[in-house]
Amino acid sequence: MKRNLSILSTFSFISVSGLMAPLQAAEEPPPIPVTAVTAQTATIHRVINGIGTVSPLQSVTVRSRIDGQVVEIPFTEGQIVAKGSVLLKLDDRELLSNLVSAKAKKAQDEAQLKNAKTDAERYATLAEKGVASTSVLEQKNASSQQYVAAVQYDDAMIKNAETQLSFATVTAPFTGRTGFKQVDVGSVVSASSTNGIVTITQMDPIGASFVAPGGEIRDAMQNGIAEVELSTTDGTRNLTAGKLTIMDNAVDASNGSIHLRATFDNKNGILWPGLPVATRLTVEIRKGIVVPDKALARGRDGLYAYVVQADGKVVKRSVKTAFVTDAMALVSEGINDGDHVVMDGQSRIGDGVKVVVTPWNGSPTGELSGGVSQ
Repeated sequence: MKRNLSILSTFSFISVSGLMAPLQAAEEPPPIPVTAVTAQTATIHRVINGIGTVSPLQSVTVRSRIDGQVVEIPFTEGQIVAKGSVLLKLDDRELLSNLVSAKAKKAQDEAQLKNAKTDAERYATLAEKGVASTSVLEQKNASSQQYVAAVQYDDAMIKNAETQLSFATVTAPFTGRTGFKQVDVGSVVSASSTNGIVTITQMDPIGASFVAPGGEIRDAMQNGIAEVELSTTDGTRNLTAGKLTIMDNAVDASNGSIHLRATFDNKNGILWPGLPVATRLTVEIRKGIVVPDKALARGRDGLYAYVVQADGKVVKRSVKTAFVTDAMALVSEGINDGDHVVMDGQSRIGDGVKVVVTPWNGSPTGELSGGVSQ
């Protein structure tokens, strides 16, 4: 009887052990493979993306200020001309003649003035002796003053003739690139013509005009961080970077945007007036915990992320962010520096699940590269 009980006990123990093994295996499933990225402290720029147009800071159609026949055009179309460079010369023979005539008239009046002054002084001496009458002396003094006024008038005529002569040579008002010329040698130009001689456009420095929401831009300008980066509209090539220089004096009430202009060095000539460009305006620079935006998921209670713990299990944490730039999120709450945050495989795991981690080696997707620095 005792032997039978011993056999039965042994059989029961083997049976229970055999049943417990599958249960234990069911309670500890194999780790789920995921990829993870390490959260790090970095400096991130908050930017406003937009579309703008390259616009010159100065562009003017040069016109003649007098009528005349063109005798020389020293520039070539498309040439960079310096400020003060000669663009056109008119026939100035008549203007030179007017200047010479004005100078001769002054010399004549100065001679007459000298003679009138001498005559007035002589009659003053005679009047003191009682030989000449007072009325005659007054006439001589008046005649002398008349020639003084004549010389002053001659000076004005000479200045006017010199000014008119200077108008016969047309110069560049600033350094820039010339366009197509509108006149040729031998043609007669008029001061009233609307066509002008040529259009000059300043190329360096150059501007870009665009619009952006007007909320924080003024503070960014005052803090000296309102940098603007330009790229091609398809985002394939960065062009240059400059500073925001001008805000319009009013916000568009229909959409809350404001017209802006940034200035850029353009010595290499990469920017051309009228070129459409993509703009990136930096309005804030902050340092904090940065992770790819892809690591964050949205649930009923807001954003959350899975963080891998030292025992290989993940913990679900609620996350708050300050802003996202170029698919990189600045985390204000929920993730610490050095935390391993799950990137791929979020849909296959839950709080407390054990995972096997492979380092994430992808890249966050964004409209443009950059924006984060260590």
